[in-house]
Amino acid sequence: MALAGLFVRPAVAPAQDRPFVFSLATATDASTPQVRVDYDIGVGEQTFHQRAGNGPEQRFGVQASVGRLTFVGHVDTAAARDAYQTSQQGEMLVSLFAQSPSQVALAMGGGVLHEADGVNVLLARLVAGHEGTGTRLHGNLLFQKPLAEGRDNVDLITSMGWAARVTSTWAIGVEAIGEDLEGFWDSQEAEGGARLLVGPSVHVAPPARRWQFSFAGGPAFRPTRSERTSQALRDLPATTAARGYAVRTTFAYRF
Repeated sequence: MALAGLFVRPAVAPAQDRPFVFSLATATDASTPQVRVDYDIGVGEQTFHQRAGNGPEQRFGVQASVGRLTFVGHVDTAAARDAYQTSQQGEMLVSLFAQSPSQVALAMGGGVLHEADGVNVLLARLVAGHEGTGTRLHGNLLFQKPLAEGRDNVDLITSMGWAARVTSTWAIGVEAIGEDLEGFWDSQEAEGGARLLVGPSVHVAPPARRWQFSFAGGPAFRPTRSERTSQALRDLPATTAARGYAVRTTFAYRF
């Protein structure tokens, strides 16, 4: 298989590939409607939207592309003592490029997140990606507007992933995510300060199969500190320590 075809699988359009764990990717060729379902498990030092224990977080998601439109939805669950906390999220993104094969994807849109404690959060997202002959690069810029008192006016979250194809099935790279970045200039940031993670990433997607598997994780740092905390849902754990860890795995199936 030529290098130029490493990211284009005849059986399934690349529109519904899930190359990275922390970054949402949209289509570089959305000429064919596609649907993908995801199952994620995240583990970290303290759970992701409550303070008791180090239990796992599970996420069930679906992503569908029709023309320039991409629809994303998922439900998060995490154990909280003798019960489960759940949150729901839905977004719609619009591709800014015409419906034709391209190495570049650029999309923007928004949606709503309903957190486990009942807070609704408005979302605005920018998605960018580039598919090279042997490498790929994707990133997100996400703005959140919590509709609740005692929270930040706007939360800023960014993520990025780079990967190189080492075989027709395996790709390895690095992922980074920064959450609550407003903590760098706001000493009273409501989620305890900014959080950062940079770590290795592995993506497994056999060309003749519709399933794929991704793994990413590493040390999580809190470079800024605030005395305030909240129950906001995050991909990085809610620990208030200066450093911790987070690991997330994803299994996806493309229809």
